[in-house]
Amino acid sequence: MLGFHRRTRSLIPVKDLGKYDKVELNEEDYDTEEEEMEEYDVTIEAVPAKRKQRQLTLIYVIFLAEAIMASSLQPQLKMLISNEDFCGNLSTSYLRSILDCAYAFGGTAGIFWGYLADRIGRRPVALMGLFAMSFCCLGIGFATDVVSCTIFRFVAGLSSSTIVVTTLTMIGDISVGHAERARNVARLPLIALCGSIGPIMQGMVSGSIEASGAIWQQFPILSSQITCGSLVFLIAVTSCIMLNETLPMQPSKPLSIDIDSEKAAFLNQDLPSIHIVDLDTPRPLPISISAFLRAPSLLVLLCSFSLLSLHASVFDTLLPHLGHSSTSHGGLGIPCSWLGLTVLLVRGIAGLCILRTIPAAVEKMGLLSPYRALSMLFPAVYIVTPLLAVIVAFSPSLTAIVSTAAILIKHALSGSATVLVALLILNTTPDSFSTGTVVGLMQVANLFKALAVAVSGASFYLSSDYSVATTNYALWAVLIAFGAVGAALAWFVRERPSVERDFPAEVLCWETCFDADGEL
Repeated sequence: MLGFHRRTRSLIPVKDLGKYDKVELNEEDYDTEEEEMEEYDVTIEAVPAKRKQRQLTLIYVIFLAEAIMASSLQPQLKMLISNEDFCGNLSTSYLRSILDCAYAFGGTAGIFWGYLADRIGRRPVALMGLFAMSFCCLGIGFATDVVSCTIFRFVAGLSSSTIVVTTLTMIGDISVGHAERARNVARLPLIALCGSIGPIMQGMVSGSIEASGAIWQQFPILSSQITCGSLVFLIAVTSCIMLNETLPMQPSKPLSIDIDSEKAAFLNQDLPSIHIVDLDTPRPLPISISAFLRAPSLLVLLCSFSLLSLHASVFDTLLPHLGHSSTSHGGLGIPCSWLGLTVLLVRGIAGLCILRTIPAAVEKMGLLSPYRALSMLFPAVYIVTPLLAVIVAFSPSLTAIVSTAAILIKHALSGSATVLVALLILNTTPDSFSTGTVVGLMQVANLFKALAVAVSGASFYLSSDYSVATTNYALWAVLIAFGAVGAALAWFVRERPSVERDFPAEVLCWETCFDADGEL
């Protein structure tokens, strides 16, 4: 195991210690000084704790801005699709997947943002992304057709990827210990759900504005996107004022102080002043992207996360179609008018479950056992859900219960697995100077999210040749296949990379002692 061995040396040679007289200890003075020091320590420790909590809250608010940006897809879809076709056919799913695909492709820019965050810091990258997102929200308001919406969704994904990378990296920077890190990361799914307040406020604003004006008729979603941009811009301005840098920066010059160090400690004699200089240790260089790509454990984790992103995105993309289809045709039998509210409530319950269970599970079992168990449950859910839907088709109430439970379980599993992957990612780097790079590399999984458009596109074009039931069961079969491959690959994931097998000795900073074959 990689371990720190910090050494502290006395400034007086050991052979000369006998020359100094012993100091009598006055217990009353010692007790008084000890009590004063305890009160002082409590006061000093309380200030950093409050500052840290304030920074963590601000990081969550920044992550909320990205969630608002991601949820701004809903007004675009409602503008491009009529209400009666919103979740009634595969063409709607195909259009939704195109916009999601553009957003996911833009998210792959997180590779560059993570690399940049390790060089110039997390704060400038996050602020750059926030202001870019606010202007992008305004630009989306002027999109009126599929092409323009797709282009702006790509730009939105590109700018919001800065927030995805920097927020997770900053959480890793300020979290102390595995338990605290697990609690902090486990809150993210619930915060992502709060991004749904964006479309709600957008709908309230657009409903209150009279559509009689020429500009509102020409650009139907402009008013709602102004609201979205205003929220993000407000968060950006607040972050400019309150957000601190979490990347440890190199001190500008050595620390030089004159103290009577041993005299103050225990000698109580007049000694010459000792000049102590804190050597300016050079900051470790970030590990390069090529070095990470040569690490087998990281590549296995990347492949596993990519498959997880693929089948989870396919399910979410096809849910409006599968959820609205009849259970006799392999669907879930949920009315279109109830589907959005059902998903919103289910995501809230799943987020609460993740917040309550994942930190406790990580503390008791570690990261690998829960992740492997969750990966095995995905294909089981995809198999059982359509079978149970057919069995209970005679009872509308049982159908609603089974369908809602299936959506709940899927969101709980995918959210929990994503949290565990985030924790595994933060375990990959030996120091904080390369965390942004590896978090950015994991954004490659967005390419597999984009492949959801291929699945929905194939089903859209083949649906005219085959029945609805055949198409739906084929989609379930695809989900089962992706989930099974992901479950098999999860058994090769490792909790931590190893020295030499993953990272060669020359890329590590040899300030510490560790076994050559140990884990980081």
